[in-house]
Amino acid sequence: MAHKISNIEIKNYKSCIDTELKLSDFTPLVGYNNAGKSNCLSAIQWLLRKSSLSDKDFYDLTQPVEIIATIEGVSQALLDLMPDRQRNSIESFVIGEELKIRRLQLTPNAKVGDIKLSVWDSANSDWVLNPTGIDNAIKVLLPDPIRIGAMENAAEDASKAKNTTTIGKLLAEFLEPVKIAHELELNRHLTEVGRRISSEGDLRFSELNSIDQNVNAKINDLFPGMSVKLHFSTPTIDDLIKAGTLKVFEEHGNGRDFSSYGHGAQRSIQMALVQYLAEVKRQSSASLSTTLLLIDEPELYLHPFAIEQVREALLALSDAGYQVIISTHSAQMITPESAEKTLLIRKNTTQGTHARTRLSDAIQTVVPNSTHQMEQLFSLSHSTQVLFAENVILTEGKTELRLLPFLFKTVSGLTMGQGKHALVAQSGVNDTKKSLSILSAMDLPAKAICDLDYSFNGAIKHGYTSETDPEIVALKAILQTLATAGRISINTNTGLPKKSNTVSAAQAFEILANETSAIPHIESLHNRMKLQGIWLWKKGAIEAHIGTTSKDESAWAQFKHDVNQNGLTVCSDHQSILDLIEWLQN
Repeated sequence: MAHKISNIEIKNYKSCIDTELKLSDFTPLVGYNNAGKSNCLSAIQWLLRKSSLSDKDFYDLTQPVEIIATIEGVSQALLDLMPDRQRNSIESFVIGEELKIRRLQLTPNAKVGDIKLSVWDSANSDWVLNPTGIDNAIKVLLPDPIRIGAMENAAEDASKAKNTTTIGKLLAEFLEPVKIAHELELNRHLTEVGRRISSEGDLRFSELNSIDQNVNAKINDLFPGMSVKLHFSTPTIDDLIKAGTLKVFEEHGNGRDFSSYGHGAQRSIQMALVQYLAEVKRQSSASLSTTLLLIDEPELYLHPFAIEQVREALLALSDAGYQVIISTHSAQMITPESAEKTLLIRKNTTQGTHARTRLSDAIQTVVPNSTHQMEQLFSLSHSTQVLFAENVILTEGKTELRLLPFLFKTVSGLTMGQGKHALVAQSGVNDTKKSLSILSAMDLPAKAICDLDYSFNGAIKHGYTSETDPEIVALKAILQTLATAGRISINTNTGLPKKSNTVSAAQAFEILANETSAIPHIESLHNRMKLQGIWLWKKGAIEAHIGTTSKDESAWAQFKHDVNQNGLTVCSDHQSILDLIEWLQN
């Protein structure tokens, strides 16, 4: 995309007290109902399609509504393509290929003519109000946006003039080739119509002339020398296109207007038009302008396969002259590639509607190495449920991933989703510190679940504990005693278990956890790590607590069956499971 809005500041608009949004070519807005996602879309729309805001649009009636946008990618090559008048009105304000504009309404119900655009003048560090031709110049870069609202607004949309409806705007987007191909032909026909119904038509219908004569006979009695003629304006091809709508036909039925159908059918038709628009734009040449496509919940009423098709169409449009911004409640609308630029929209009483730090920005802050950034991004972005949760639980083990949702529901009576928890697989336990830091930068509360061996390796590297920690020193001494007795093998350099002919390293930690002398030290480590957001399995790993001996689907299925039949007491250490679920919920 040549140019786009990269940043929006929304002040005093509805629930947006002071909201900043960083936008990309394709930007999903994710948040719970009533978080203000639609308000963000409406504010962006108002910036480019001014109207007079009423009392209900002002958060504080004593303060103005202000929307500020940074447009990036306004290159000299782009400016050179603009008409001279429009280029001259903005060229001096473009710095580093960026242009900053502002729309301001001081009071509710102001006159539309008083709601003007300003441009930021970097040379004087001030706003320049309404430079000559600024509105037209901005329309060249960013034409009237297309807004597809939530379906509860469908009836209102159907009552508007055809050129402002969603359907009308979508039709107008891809009817331009029809206009170009047939304008001369249609104009000839329209001219012939005008000759017959216009007041000055040379082939005017005789019936119209007769009506004129009879009416004028009466007028002359009252106003001698005055006469009238019936006149019918001939529509232009633009008028015809703007009046376009869709007729929906069913088998063995007559055509019905689009607006007469239910929400599901309407949404399907709207999204089909979006898909077709994507196909048209793939084949067309690059446009001078970037059109904003603002959609509330494109997934509404669509089955899973259709959601994926719509998502791909929107992604294609974001590469073909459209900047796409959607609100969504569906993880299917977000690919791992777009997860990094997704905005988490939240609302509270002090901040109002606000966006949390994007995943990509948080990773760049926490992980300076570019290669590691990519690895971490791949790991977290593939867990798109992170974007839909209020709490994140990180784990590395397959058993936790399979069984923790089941255990959580068994103990709490709620699914993890109902508890607003996302269970995310880490790429490795060594990513624990980075993942927790990234999620913290995103203002997403997170906790991690780790095996006992983490406290001897990763926890020391990450600064949660140290080699000289008394508990670590004591436990290593016990490991040495176990090795001397021939019960385990240890690495002489690290003092930690290694695989032997009979005992794996993981089993060695389980043996350690069962030593009476080790239990107080492990308990102390466990409690200290909990305070730092990390749960250590005190018996080594989850399998030792629930009593399974293998990590496969068969063992997990048998465990679920046993719990369903006999309750959580089938776990060899069911109290730890209860404690874990309580800790996750607090």
